[in-house]
Formats: sequence, structure tokens, C-alpha cells
Amino acid sequence: MLSSFRSPSFGRAARSGALVLAGGLLVGALTACSPRESAKSGGGGDPENAGSAAPKLRFTVVSHATAVPFFVPVRRGVEDAARLLGVDAVFTGPPDFDVARQVEFIKGAIAAGVDGIGATLPNPDAFNDVVEEAQGKGIPVVALNADAPASGRLAYIGQGNYEAGRSMGREIAKLLPDGGHVLLCAHTAGAFNLEDRLRGVKDALTEAGGFTTHVLATTTDMVKAGSLISSYYQGHPETRGFFGVDDITGSAIAQVIERDQLKGKVLGGAFDLVPDVTNAIRNGSMQFTIDQQPYLQGFQTVVQLYLLKRYQLAPTDINTGVAPVTAANVEAVMKLAEEGYR
Repeated sequence: MLSSFRSPSFGRAARSGALVLAGGLLVGALTACSPRESAKSGGGGDPENAGSAAPKLRFTVVSHATAVPFFVPVRRGVEDAARLLGVDAVFTGPPDFDVARQVEFIKGAIAAGVDGIGATLPNPDAFNDVVEEAQGKGIPVVALNADAPASGRLAYIGQGNYEAGRSMGREIAKLLPDGGHVLLCAHTAGAFNLEDRLRGVKDALTEAGGFTTHVLATTTDMVKAGSLISSYYQGHPETRGFFGVDDITGSAIAQVIERDQLKGKVLGGAFDLVPDVTNAIRNGSMQFTIDQQPYLQGFQTVVQLYLLKRYQLAPTDINTGVAPVTAANVEAVMKLAEEGYR
């Protein structure tokens, strides 16, 4: 499945200073004892636990929308890191975008007394109290994918959303050098990370000149999202492109262009590596998507919590990068997926 692997841009992000540091520390920790010694220790490969039966560390990673295809590789990253480190890590959360329910999942992890929590924080204020509660009880919290710095979380692992939005804006400007009217779509109005992306897109288009934009909040319901996009185009046939700042609206755009036979009439772009979008890029219905390496977001969240709990190494921000996927490289991306590259 396309949404369950690391992107080809993994190497570029791995060369960032923060990630190299975390990776080096992790390798040192894991290679400090042999597999045989690790098995004897019962401590998940930690030499400090040799000869003891220390319980496994337990981490919970809470998403705001687990049923969204984007989070498939995030989950895989969490699971792979847990296996590598010999810890227990659970990926959970509400199936659809629901901040209030997500807060309840985080409270559940606190009540269970886990050793660390990773959480997407898509609202700038909604998580302040629950993050404070967790950390007040000695449970560290790391943000991934969507950040709320005012919450007091210890670090953020994910894409710089404003810069990612600017990257989308630059791609649009390349495709439409003469400007024009474009539709920008987000599944949830007010979601902090999506608002940052929209701001970046609009700033880049303003700098390019000649563009007008309209922002459409579609909801996470794919049927409704497609209907809203179609309706907007019917009322605004001068629209030259549909561009979604998330994977849900990206899939909806791909389906609308195909269903309404708009290929060649409007351009399309999105975020993330989901099958609807990458297939649309391959067949020419859409022109690009912006990858943010979700696998790495899940993997590094568990790594950071592990390093903090086992070695008292403070979590650090990791920018998982911006990697446009276009017709020029989409075949390579899809080939990696088919080969099961993770």
C-alpha cells in the first residue's frame, strides 16, 4: 500500500543534524551489548538492565484521526521503533478528526501510567491542560505531525508547515506562471497545522503575483468534500487549479477531476503520499504532492521518548522536511511502495 512506506526523501532528512544526533545515540545504545547479552538482560537491549527483569517501557502515541490514510505509515514507524528498541508502543486515537475525543485518549494514557506520550496537537490551545497534567505526573509529551508550542510539549517532530505551504505555493506558481484563480482546500477550518500551510501557500502566491485564491473547508467526509469542490467549480469556472493542504482534500480533488472529466482543464496538487493522489499524478490528472515523511514522524517519536526515559537525553525538534513528488519522480516513489520499502 502506497501510504505505508518512507519516501525517497528519507536520506535528505536523515542528514539533518538533529536526526543524525538521535540516530547516532540510538545506534550506540543498541550496540552496547550483543543480541545474546540483550536476550539475557530482559531489558530490551539496554545494558543498564543486564541481570534484571526491568519491565518494558510503555509509550502511547495519540493521533487526532487514526482512520485517515496518512497515519498508516505513522503507525508503522511507531511499531518498527518499538520492535527495534524492545519497548511497548500503542498507536491510538479517534478514527476521525475529533480534538475533544483525542484529549480523552491522552487522559486515558495518563491514567494508565505510561512512560511517555506522543501526540498530534492540531489545535493551539486545546491541549494545554492535558499536556500539563501529563508532565506534572512525570509523563513526558512529544508532539508529532501537528504542533502546539504553547502546550509545553518537549519537542516537535514533523514538517515545518508554513515552509511546506510555501513549497506548495512555489509549485503552483511554476505550473501557472501567468497566475489566475485557484481553490485552496483544507479538511478542517482552524486546524493549526493546516492554517500554517494555507498561510505559506498564499504568501508564496502573493510574492509570485497575479493570483487570487479562495479557501474551502471541506470536512473529513470524502463524499461531502467532493461535492463541495464540484459545486465551487460550477460556480467559478475560471478556477485554474484545486490544491489541498492535506491528504483528505487531495484524495477528494483527485476523484473530482476524474469523475467530472476535468483533466487538462484544471490543475491539482495536494499533501502526502496516498494512492488516490499518486495515481492521479501518474495519469496526469494531478501535478504534484508534498511529502512530509510520516513514517519518520512515528519512528522518531518513539526514539525520542526512549532516549529520554532510558538515558535522560532531552527531546529535540526534528523537521522531517519538504519533498515535492511530481510526474518526474512519482514512478520511483510508487515502485518503492510496491517493493515494500519501509
